Amino acid sequence: MATSRDDMQETKLTYRRFKDGDHTWRRLQEQIFEGDHSHKCPTYVHRTPPCQGSCPSGEDIRGWLQIVRGIEKPPAEMSMQEYAFRRSTDANPFPAIMGRVCPAPCEDGCNRNQVEDRVGINAVEQYIGDTALEQGFKFEAAGQDTGKKIAVIGGGPAGLAAAYQLRRKGHGVTVFEMRKELGGMMRYGIPGYRTPREVLDGEIKRIVDMGVEVKTGVRIGVDVTVEQLEKDYNAILWALGAQSGRPLPVPGAEAPNCLTGVDFLAAFNEGRLKLVSEKVVVVGGGDTSIDVASVARRLGHITEIAEKDRPENIVLGHTAHDVATSARRHGATVTLTSRSPIEKMPAAEHEREDAKREGVDIRGCLTPVEVVLDANGRATGLKMQQLEEDGKTPIEGTEFVIEADLVVSAIGQTGDMQGIEALDNGRGLMDADQHFQVPGKPGHFV
Repeated sequence: MATSRDDMQETKLTYRRFKDGDHTWRRLQEQIFEGDHSHKCPTYVHRTPPCQGSCPSGEDIRGWLQIVRGIEKPPAEMSMQEYAFRRSTDANPFPAIMGRVCPAPCEDGCNRNQVEDRVGINAVEQYIGDTALEQGFKFEAAGQDTGKKIAVIGGGPAGLAAAYQLRRKGHGVTVFEMRKELGGMMRYGIPGYRTPREVLDGEIKRIVDMGVEVKTGVRIGVDVTVEQLEKDYNAILWALGAQSGRPLPVPGAEAPNCLTGVDFLAAFNEGRLKLVSEKVVVVGGGDTSIDVASVARRLGHITEIAEKDRPENIVLGHTAHDVATSARRHGATVTLTSRSPIEKMPAAEHEREDAKREGVDIRGCLTPVEVVLDANGRATGLKMQQLEEDGKTPIEGTEFVIEADLVVSAIGQTGDMQGIEALDNGRGLMDADQHFQVPGKPGHFV
């Protein structure tokens, strides 16, 4: 019922709806963006956190950070540590390894960089992984059996992570690995002092315990044909990794004492390589080159060495160093060169600083021109040329030679396609469509 005119006149109004000046019109734009009735009002939008968006694995980083901080509480029957482990391994089954060796693009993307410094995400992930191993956390049982059988070719981080996710969905999985042990580059490409073997073995065992069948020492295309796999399995996942190092693309690189970083680190991790030469030059700039240079510094050299004990003969698998020989080691002079300026090298800053503390001499803006050979065809030095700060433009007249008894190329890697040459796209890799399927090969994924 409407209020009468008389009642309105008799009532003493004590509330003013409008303030002075409210009778004037405001600009429509101001009303849209400041009014509380507009669909354009600022609202909370759930978006991917920058750390997670920078993570190639897509881990729920903010989620497990909040669990560790105590912001998100675990279920009543579960500890904080286990809850964080479950959340972390939903996307990546190797928290203890990733916490140690991941280059941490998540930390580069962390928005705390705009305030003071990034969150130590790697350290928290390592804590989650180490605690899980100490307390014996297992992965949940495999999902309901689908009756499908998948062959995973390659027992490295990609193949094992795929086996983990496939078992979670209930598929039968068999992993084929050409080496004696699982782990791929985690075992053979990264020095053991960075990835302790008990940690690596513990994280791999959790995956195998889900019911993954493992066949090591088997090279597909040599020991087992691709046609046989197609007959025995519903699908094939090629997770070969990049196991072959690229040699230096300069004259003289065919010298016997010019090696690749991948072969060098594999010989070290297998326990065969126990010393290097007196003067070592590593060409690269990424994490592999840092590992090679640091290992060379730790190994050292001996002044008198038999032909069979030369590093190149060890790396190529002809023999192995014995303990008595390595006991007489002296320090080695190790130089690491990169085309990029030192501060722009692909290797993480903390990796570079660690190498410097090991005694590695790091030089930036240099490119190899030629391997200097002696009369016997052995490398005695590496001719270098200085580059502009862009890391691309050579500076004329700046060539010089760095003396070297051992040259290691760590400039990139490619796949080992022996036995499966038909799948090689000409670059030591396999092609894949937008669904990660090999074109023209139904059921083959890569």
